[in-house]
Amino acid sequence: MKHIYLDNYFLLYLLIIILTGNFNGFIPYFLLLLIHELGHAITGIILGYKLDKIVFYPLGGVTKFNLPLNIPLNKELLIIIMGPFMQIIGFFFLKNYFPFITIYHYTLLVFNLLPLYPLDGGRIISIILGYHFNYLTCFYLTLIISIVMILILICLLLTHFNLNILLMIILIISKLYQLYKKRFYYYNRFLLERYLYDYQFNKIINIHSIKEFYRDRKHFLNFVDEKNYLKKYFKEPK
Repeated sequence: MKHIYLDNYFLLYLLIIILTGNFNGFIPYFLLLLIHELGHAITGIILGYKLDKIVFYPLGGVTKFNLPLNIPLNKELLIIIMGPFMQIIGFFFLKNYFPFITIYHYTLLVFNLLPLYPLDGGRIISIILGYHFNYLTCFYLTLIISIVMILILICLLLTHFNLNILLMIILIISKLYQLYKKRFYYYNRFLLERYLYDYQFNKIINIHSIKEFYRDRKHFLNFVDEKNYLKKYFKEPK
């Protein structure tokens, strides 16, 4: 339990549930959410990554690991998809005990799989892009797709207003803004990991600029090994 945290908005939401006595809806929703996040957490632990924390929000949760930015794409993808997968399995077991669980299940599943970072759908999109584009291009394309999705959701809210969805959109916009502000920090961290640790990649490509680094690939920059190039980039003292 030491890794589980309840966001302040979730605590407010829980207080409203307690005051209104609407436990029939909250219990199946929270069970699905818990199973979903445990799917991420257990998979990551099995793959050898250290769990940082699981945070619950009113309309979802986030499982955070101390992951390197150079985690293999297939491993990150497996961690992500196991959340929705375990939720689906949990739904088939729980639907016999909670007659109204279906609406919660599909609402949570569909919303979470929207191509909107940092939701699972947005992370999946980022990984798919990572197979075809370099790190920086992938980063900006993920942001653009997320912004387009937010604009679509805002348009839908204008015709079908929902306070919970509005709060979640505000939270996601905040997360995207923080991600954009730290874009250079993340990229330098991505490069520094490549320099400090010996990653083994199956694909080797030659590139012409440090901005063209891919995930899951070893690089030569104008036929200079990436380690030697990054040594100069970070100006390691002799």
